[in-house]
Amino acid sequence: MRLRLFPVLIVVAGVAFAVRLGDLWHGLSTDAQAQTVTRPPRADPGVPAPDPGLMPAAGDSQAALGEEAASGSDANAAADSSPVRTAALAPRDPLLMTDEEIAFLQALAARREELERRTRELEEREVLLQAAERRLQEKVDGLRALRASIEKLVKQREEETESQYRSLVKIYETMKPKDAARIFEELDMAVLLPVVERMKERKAAPILAKMNPEKAKAITVELAQRKAPAETAK
Repeated sequence: MRLRLFPVLIVVAGVAFAVRLGDLWHGLSTDAQAQTVTRPPRADPGVPAPDPGLMPAAGDSQAALGEEAASGSDANAAADSSPVRTAALAPRDPLLMTDEEIAFLQALAARREELERRTRELEEREVLLQAAERRLQEKVDGLRALRASIEKLVKQREEETESQYRSLVKIYETMKPKDAARIFEELDMAVLLPVVERMKERKAAPILAKMNPEKAKAITVELAQRKAPAETAK
């Protein structure tokens, strides 16, 4: 019985040894790969390599940058609120100013008042000019309206006068030359000439022939003088 168990124990011990040897080999391979991945780059022989224990991690670097920025902001805020800057921005006590500073401030104040006075004067002048322009424009518009009204009245008057002369012309043209000549001799030249001008020549000639020769001559001269400027203008 003991002789049969001995070979079995030998076989079991060999299997256990093989399993143990495989685990050992797997552990050595894993350590070698880890060392290969985490091995730092080869440094210059003349420069000592940094201590891995002293190098910060990626997260630590970001945190350090954030803390540095925060510290910079705090420093700027502290600088802005420093006593020197606060004293520079704070208004000075007039009792502590020198005579030169007081004189300078007084000159600035006087200059400012002068500029404000000139500005007010310019604004007032501008308002007055605008008002004057409005009044002038109103007068121009009124004159234009008056001119248009006068021109309309003159044209209306001329049309009425022309209508009256045309009526007289028709009357004298329908009359006998002898009767018309007797009336023409009694009329003033201011009324007679416009009527004769508007009459047809074949109607005016017999009437002039029946008139007093002196009167007929005067009418002829006046008509010639009236037509001469008109022909010269043409």
